[in-house]
Amino acid sequence: MAKGNDLLSVERLSNGLTVVGQRMPGVESVAVGFHVRTGSRDESPDVAGVSHFLEHMMFKGTERRSALDISREFEQMGAEFNAFTWVESTVYYARVLGDQLPHALDLLADMMRPKLDPQEFTTEKGVIIEEIARSEDQPTHDLIHKLFATFFSPHPLGNSVLGTEESIRALPVERMRDYQLRRYSPNNMVLGIAGNFDWDRLLPLAEEKSRPWGEGESGHAAAEFRPEPRVAVEVRSNLQQEHVALASAGPDQASDETWAAELAAAILGDSSGSRLYWEVAQKGLADSIETEYYGFDGAGMFLSYYSASPEKAPEVLRIVRSEMERLASEGPTEEELERAKVKAVSDAVIGGEATHRRMFEVVDLYVAKGRALSLDEITRAIESVKVEDVLRVLSRYPLTPFTVQAAGPLSEPELLG
Repeated sequence: MAKGNDLLSVERLSNGLTVVGQRMPGVESVAVGFHVRTGSRDESPDVAGVSHFLEHMMFKGTERRSALDISREFEQMGAEFNAFTWVESTVYYARVLGDQLPHALDLLADMMRPKLDPQEFTTEKGVIIEEIARSEDQPTHDLIHKLFATFFSPHPLGNSVLGTEESIRALPVERMRDYQLRRYSPNNMVLGIAGNFDWDRLLPLAEEKSRPWGEGESGHAAAEFRPEPRVAVEVRSNLQQEHVALASAGPDQASDETWAAELAAAILGDSSGSRLYWEVAQKGLADSIETEYYGFDGAGMFLSYYSASPEKAPEVLRIVRSEMERLASEGPTEEELERAKVKAVSDAVIGGEATHRRMFEVVDLYVAKGRALSLDEITRAIESVKVEDVLRVLSRYPLTPFTVQAAGPLSEPELLG
């Protein structure tokens, strides 16, 4: 029987695979997925982009199934399925009706041991290289990738998820096989599940499907992060708008201060009702503006982004700096904090009614905090944040001075004044 309670539970299987899940009585669907604790952070320069490339290859066939078989079986189940790669994780998931869970789990588990056919590998290289080129043509995506590199360098959190055209071209299939065997080990993976399932049936099935997997590396290599404000302004005359991203340090994902950090980011710059929304977006000074908090293993980050006309971009930057300094010195009002809490709680509760979102959340929080959190616990954590907690986190992690990453018609002196 799973440890915990009948709804939210955690179980560690004999081979080291952790199963974290939430039963949701009354729903018909179930979301299940493998959260692999590996990403661009775990890559050496000579294999840059291998995590994302490997994600693609997972759909290209196993010893039991061809790429066509994988696609057809998901389709026959009526599944919603996908995968994504981030700096510290790679995730593969499917959402199906409850009676399709055994089939979905069998297919996903089989995919965790891909064939990595050399011919498919060579063909997919071209797809990855095209994706890198497309990303460079998307100003926002390209800017955020470069901001991570500028802000975190030389910490491995600054590694590019996509890698470079050169690193992908030079990557041999043998290096990918080695990486997959080392990093896709059960002791470095979490099986997440939420929805219509039975623990007593799930656990033996998960044990059976993952039993042959051998032990490998786990977690991420420790690396000290010392934030240092930097400025990187790229003049791109082909862009009509100035795109600006700002970053400063925040609490790491394990900290109890993450709840206050998320609320601080929302008060400053969520997409509606925040200080920057009223001072910038509503006044027509920028096309879009937003602030978010990101927590990682051993580091954290506040990130703000806006795009504006070259004439208005410097003014927006002055307003953003001023609002950051004002929030840090005065703190939020009780009314602002309450509004941010209501939004955060509503998002958690409403999102928690969807099996796939609840599956992602329960795993993400388990990885970050080391334990599974119920919706009630999440709600209590959010609602317990006080004005002094926001002031404390902004005192420990000042929003200014910040790292600036910009691309557009303006030079550094024109943007910064």
